[in-house]
Amino acid sequence: MKKYEYLIFATGAVTLALEVLASRIMTPYFGVSLYIWTGILSITLTFLAIGYNLGGWITRRAAEGSLEGIFLAAPVLSAASIAVSAALYPVLFSPLSQANLIVGSFVGATLLLALPLIALSAMNPLLIGLQRPHGDSGDATGSGDAGAGRVFFISTVGSVAGVLLTAFLFIPNMTNFRAVLALGLALCIAAAAFGLAAPAAAGVRKRALIISCAIVGLVCAGLFGAKDDYLKTVAAGGDKRLAFEVRAEYTSVFGNVKVVEVTALVGAYEPQRLFIQDGIIQNRTNFDNLSLTLYTYVLEALAHAFVPDAKRALILGLGAGIVASRLQRGGIDVTVVDINTDILAAARDHFGFKGNGVEVDIEDARTFVNRCQRSYDVVIVDLFLGDSVPDYLLTRQFFADIRGCARQHGALVMNAFFDDKNDVPNKRLLATIGAAFPGVFVFGDARQNIFLAGTGGAIPRAFPHPIIEEMPNPIQEPVRAMLKSGRRVAAAALAGAAPVGDEHNIFSVLFAPLNMRERQVMAGRLPPWLLVN
Repeated sequence: MKKYEYLIFATGAVTLALEVLASRIMTPYFGVSLYIWTGILSITLTFLAIGYNLGGWITRRAAEGSLEGIFLAAPVLSAASIAVSAALYPVLFSPLSQANLIVGSFVGATLLLALPLIALSAMNPLLIGLQRPHGDSGDATGSGDAGAGRVFFISTVGSVAGVLLTAFLFIPNMTNFRAVLALGLALCIAAAAFGLAAPAAAGVRKRALIISCAIVGLVCAGLFGAKDDYLKTVAAGGDKRLAFEVRAEYTSVFGNVKVVEVTALVGAYEPQRLFIQDGIIQNRTNFDNLSLTLYTYVLEALAHAFVPDAKRALILGLGAGIVASRLQRGGIDVTVVDINTDILAAARDHFGFKGNGVEVDIEDARTFVNRCQRSYDVVIVDLFLGDSVPDYLLTRQFFADIRGCARQHGALVMNAFFDDKNDVPNKRLLATIGAAFPGVFVFGDARQNIFLAGTGGAIPRAFPHPIIEEMPNPIQEPVRAMLKSGRRVAAAALAGAAPVGDEHNIFSVLFAPLNMRERQVMAGRLPPWLLVN
């Protein structure tokens, strides 16, 4: 039965590949909060355990000569359940996310992972049973563990290969929807190949196995090829007055980016181009690449308010490139840092970011500021990944490094969200920034975008009227109102709020309720088929 070790290696790879892909499939609907990841991991381990136990139960009770046929049928069953879940989740996940994010994530993970993982993990004890002569307690080689150690070793090495294959082949080159279907198709091909090679006396019903592999494989291939038409048919939804068209889609290990054009089917509506990352609209422009999103103008205005004579700016997070382009056109030497090359490609190809006169570094923001080689007048932080800022980019060490990048009278300007139902995480974030910047300022309302600023103690030095007057007319008054809402945070207001450091970073817990509420709202703004990545 050594030949089946190759199949166990392959199914081990599929097992972990499914888990990685499931997390990415669920992100546009349920987000990436700590609770969502807890659900995915607990569901994965639960159904792996059920599969191991089921495989052992079958091994003890299966009729003599039938075990090999059951073993070869398991990948087909897993592939069939993958095809069914791929067909259903675009329809079910959107209403599940709107009902209850945590419960919905558990149900969603169960839909994606339960049957495939049970079938695949059951194969390990089934192979151990195949290697043990009937009625004997050892395997064919006399090993006391009946070959269990070797089987689980091979399966685990396969899982490692599956993670690597998913990260470096599937994710950069195809959507998650198609990637899981490719896994299903691969399982069908593998089962058919090993079934054909099985000896006639092995108890394998070859005809039934091959027909099953062909049917399930065709379903997987059909959904793979007809992805767009299928999704628009079964998961239409959204505002019927508007037409949404995906102009480009970028897949990478850092998330899914879509460029979507929106036009009116009924009534007057200015055509828009959306920059969507993992189901969240990060920016909107018109077809002339003029930003329609308030925060881009507020970040620009705050930079000029705190450092009116700024000559050099560091922007952490490129987005659609709007802020970088506007500052550069205003005569500021701009450096942009972003970890995702696909975001740079989307900004250049679809949002008019030329990059002329802008230095772009593809690097993690934390690493860049830690080894900062230059000094900047203003550092703009816009580091949203999906529905939140990654927690390692919120600690006192991170802000201390930013302070080290800024000149003596420089400033930090940050795009953020506050929890309007619980002030504790808000105060902890302000205290964390205050550990590096003596002067901390808040602009905006907790029910909407919040903008934070940190300085060496100086108050805003100028109200940037000339800069605001160059902005589109509908934007000018909201920007002025945002700047007028600013207030310096008094030390007494943060009494008892301890800064958060790398040694005990709990922002993922503190901001989890807010992130889930934001995800629920954002996911409801788009047609369900657009959330399928």
